[in-house]
Amino acid sequence: MKRALLALLLFIPLVNAQSISIAPYGDGYATVEIEVPVDDYATQVTVSLLGSHYEDVFVTDVNGNPLEYSIEGNEITVTVQNSQIIKIAYSTPDLMTKEGLVWTLSLKSEAPVDVILPEEASLVDMSESPLEVEGNKITMPAGEVQISFILQNLEEQKPVQDISTNTGKNLTKIILPLGALLAFLVLGFALWKR
Repeated sequence: MKRALLALLLFIPLVNAQSISIAPYGDGYATVEIEVPVDDYATQVTVSLLGSHYEDVFVTDVNGNPLEYSIEGNEITVTVQNSQIIKIAYSTPDLMTKEGLVWTLSLKSEAPVDVILPEEASLVDMSESPLEVEGNKITMPAGEVQISFILQNLEEQKPVQDISTNTGKNLTKIILPLGALLAFLVLGFALWKR
């Protein structure tokens, strides 16, 4: 039995990702996308996942066709079905922490990682110098990765209206119709009494 299991494990290679892309969000989750090349004649591949809780897991081939998979611990085993590249996408809350206003994305990767920050993010700190920066995409080297950022809420940046002015306008909209209604009632009552 042990020999059969060992022989099976030899045919299921543990592969490293070709590319890893992570998009952190202001709700504490991050979407992870992993592309993995498949060796010729492989029927299954096993890939290490980032984090320990996985939601909305999608595994497809390069054409978007779904592939069978199973998750055990922090590894996913995919039945490749003649695919040359497999794509794994999922969401996890395990990569993000928040202290005050600062969000920090923390992970350890064996391959370079593309971190795609939200448009409204302001970078605060990075664990290492990036390999490349292109717009809101930061390519970090393999190893320990930490990126800290603050999300600028566009709603909070709007100028604050003077409450007394705003209240006055709303009261005017209410008082004028009530005054007109009261005038009609008084006039109607006066005409009715005659």
